[in-house]
Amino acid sequence: MKRDLSLDILRGLMLIIMAADHFGEPVFQHIYEFAGYISAAEGFVFLSGLLVALVYGRYYHAHHWQLEQKIWHRAGVIYFYHLVVLLGVFIFTTLTKIYTGAYWHSFAEAMQANPIPALLSGIVLVYQPSMLDILPMYVVLMLLAPISLRLMQRYKTTGMTIVLATSLMIWALPHIGIGNLAWLPKALTVQEGAFNWLAWQLIFVSGMVIGFIRLERKGKPWQPKISLMLLSLLVISFLYLQRHGYIHAEGYIVLQWLQTYSHIARDNLGWLRLVNVLAMIYFISGFIALTRDWQWVKPLQKFKQWLAFLGQHSLQVFAYHLVVLYFYIPFRWGAWAITDPQKWFALVLFLVSLTLPAWLHARYQAQQKAKRTQAKAITLIPNISAMPCAAAGA
Repeated sequence: MKRDLSLDILRGLMLIIMAADHFGEPVFQHIYEFAGYISAAEGFVFLSGLLVALVYGRYYHAHHWQLEQKIWHRAGVIYFYHLVVLLGVFIFTTLTKIYTGAYWHSFAEAMQANPIPALLSGIVLVYQPSMLDILPMYVVLMLLAPISLRLMQRYKTTGMTIVLATSLMIWALPHIGIGNLAWLPKALTVQEGAFNWLAWQLIFVSGMVIGFIRLERKGKPWQPKISLMLLSLLVISFLYLQRHGYIHAEGYIVLQWLQTYSHIARDNLGWLRLVNVLAMIYFISGFIALTRDWQWVKPLQKFKQWLAFLGQHSLQVFAYHLVVLYFYIPFRWGAWAITDPQKWFALVLFLVSLTLPAWLHARYQAQQKAKRTQAKAITLIPNISAMPCAAAGA
């Protein structure tokens, strides 16, 4: 199947928004939950599930459990990057421990207090300091992904129904008070992140289902429905106005009900937030599909290519941005804080620097591909000594 650059562009866009969001002031307040009750994290998780189905679903008929091997290998790669980032945070906390009482220590407070237990707990994925909560969730979701793919591939519509119904039931568990990590041994340093895995798996699974549907289309171009795009835009606009206080709920029972925290909660993924995510994904995907053949002015075309490049190396870019931001934290507050103009300059420099890990990984991939091609060519060279010699037979 030909690679869909629109998905890479979307992932790159989500990476940029997420990185700017995590950077903090002075841009955070302008882009956080920029489209209603959602942040870039929801879109990123959805796209990850979609791509799992598109990339690995084709291995269903392969021999020797290749589907599981491929996905679990990817889970191992994600886990490796989690360990690299965790080690970076450990180094950060070790280097800055002498600055007692600093506000920015709250980003990894438990690691400041008990470095080794926190590090070990992070290795087993139960200690998730600020911003280090997405990769552990991905590892678990990837390990379980083959079950859903097998069901959908074997039973088609029935399989998708079973997968979605099961995912919805699991999503409901945190909403009735089931699913925290209080049962874990006290020896572990337990810190749950901003995402309840039992709830957020629904976004990932929804992405997998959509990806499987696209896979079944066998590469046929997707054409969005204008009516659904307009409906999506209407939903996004309404939720944006409500989220940012432009619509007042006083005296309106329905609006007050919609603003109930459990409906819009981020940690347990309220249902209204999920609707918001699906509307945003559909609208952006539809816009990219409809404008695929447009003759963009050159700067915009270059920008799309840059986003696609980042999206193609999203794991490396994501891990890099986390490590850099932890080492930038002391310059956000306190005695070392830089001025707002300096922060704007640092933000631009930071976003441009996201190209570096993508470029390094692309170069590494090119080198590995060249080695494989060379090794294959060597194996194809005939063994001259084993070939029958015409002269000897004369």
